[in-house]
Order: sequence, then C-alpha cells, then structure tokens
Amino acid sequence: MKQFTVIDAHCDTASELLDKNECLFSNTGHLSIEKMKGYQSYVQFYAAWVSKREKNPLLRAVEIIDRLKCELEKNKEYMEEIRTAEELNSVLARGKRGAVLAIEDARALCGSLSALRMFHRLGVRAITLAWNDNNDVTDGAASERGAGLTAFGKDVVREMNRLHMMVDVSHITPRGFWDVLEHTNAPVLASHSNAAAVCGHRRNLNDEQICALVQSGGMVCVNIYPDFLTDGKTADVTDVLRHTDHILSLGGENSLGLGSDFDGVDRLPQGFFGAEDYVKLFNEMSRCGYSDALIDKITHKNMVNFMERIEK
Repeated sequence: MKQFTVIDAHCDTASELLDKNECLFSNTGHLSIEKMKGYQSYVQFYAAWVSKREKNPLLRAVEIIDRLKCELEKNKEYMEEIRTAEELNSVLARGKRGAVLAIEDARALCGSLSALRMFHRLGVRAITLAWNDNNDVTDGAASERGAGLTAFGKDVVREMNRLHMMVDVSHITPRGFWDVLEHTNAPVLASHSNAAAVCGHRRNLNDEQICALVQSGGMVCVNIYPDFLTDGKTADVTDVLRHTDHILSLGGENSLGLGSDFDGVDRLPQGFFGAEDYVKLFNEMSRCGYSDALIDKITHKNMVNFMERIEK
C-alpha cells in the first residue's frame, strides 16, 4: 500500500494541548504524533487560536506557542519545527514529521507591528487575519458589517509580505479578501476553506475568490468539517471530493491543498476519527480516478511550492 506524505495547513491542536493539559505525542484529540505514524511524512500547521473573550490576546497566543514549543522539545526525536521551505524539504526528504507555527486571529497582535515581528522571531510563519469576529485588522466571516482591511490591517499585510509570512484569508469577509489581494505582493493562503458553490456556508469561498487565488499562485486548503462540506447534517469522504473536484474544475490543480481543522471542530466526516483517517480520503481520490501525481500535489507538493514562492 502506498504511503502518503501530508502537509495540513490548519489545526487547533496546540490550543487544545494547553487547555486540556495533554501531550503532543498522544492525546484524546484528532491529531497527535502517534496518529501520524501511518504516513511517509507528515507536516502540520499548528494555529494558536485567540478568541474575542481573551482579555490579553497577545499573552494567550504566547502561552499556546510556548506550550507547543515545550512539547516539540520533548518530542524532538519525532517532530521538528519548520521555519523555511528549505527546512520543510529536509523534513520531507528524511520522512520525518514537522510543525509550522501559526496564529488564528490577528487580534493577538494587539494593534502592534512590533508584536508581529516578535511572533515572526518566535517562528510563526502564518497568520489567519481574523476568526469569525471583527478585530483591528479586518472583519470576520460572521460580521454583519462586513468591512475589509483597516489601515492597520494593510500595514500588517505589507509587513507580513516583507517578513515572508503567509497571509491567511480563511475566516475573513469577502471585502477583506479582496482588500488583501489588492495590497499583497505575495501569494495568499486560504488555510481551511471550501467551495461555496458546493456548500453555501459563509465560511466558504465563491468561484471568483477561488479563481483569484489560483491565478495569483495562492492556495485553497480543503476543510473537512461537515458543516462546511454539505448542507446536510452529516458528511462523508465523497463530500470532500465534491469540493476538491470543483476547485480542480476552476484550474486549481497547482493550488489545492489540505486544511483539516482538526481539534477545532466538534465533528468529522463519517468514518473519520482523526489524522490517521486521511488515508481514506486519499484512497477514495485514487478510486475516483485521481492520478498519483495529482494526489501528491494535493497532499503536499502544492504547499511546498507555495512556501517556496512566499520566500521569493
């Protein structure tokens, strides 16, 4: 049986490890080092999620990142932190596991570009500009106002470009999305978003947005949360393929990736219990006629190329 390589652009496991006082190697969540063992190599983007309830969002993000770094130090024989495309390629070439640090909701910056630069020095390489709520960078997907980038938000995008960080547009408003594309000079990441044409949830991207990401060298990483997959109450692996098929039909062969949302959702598709079950999706892709070369692009190669483009 083929052993797949995985790069997953979004999970909330780091926050859960802190809140539940659990371990990276083995835990009760969707994702652990143990659950990655069935793959040739596995690289995970770990997001420090900061909610609007936090009185000190910067401190919250630092605490999550600190806990993850402590866990990485304890498990350094199994998993390495990744900061560059060169380090990513090294991890994959050696068949190892890797961690990319991210932040979900730029409210963690507390309105400070200095905080952004310090997070970069800590190893953070991607930031989701908002969650569902509004912040001082942009409005989120649940916003009634629906505003786009603020003046500070535009500064954040420009500074992230300068630092070669990945600007993540999942969760932000359509207006915010288009503002980012107008002000960025680098390709953009949608770390865990699906196709609105397949499932009309407010968190999903419409065809115009997907095409814009494809044409600009960005990434659309498919989320496996059932609410974002189908209008029904349950979903299965075939629903994930409805989204990948649609994105591919829009020219997304070189822009399609994975963004599970593990440990950030209360349900997974039927037959999925965690990262160990990604193989079921890949086998279904193969059964439905996806070539090995295309599956490799979706599972990891497109993200490798994207990170290389970001650094250029």
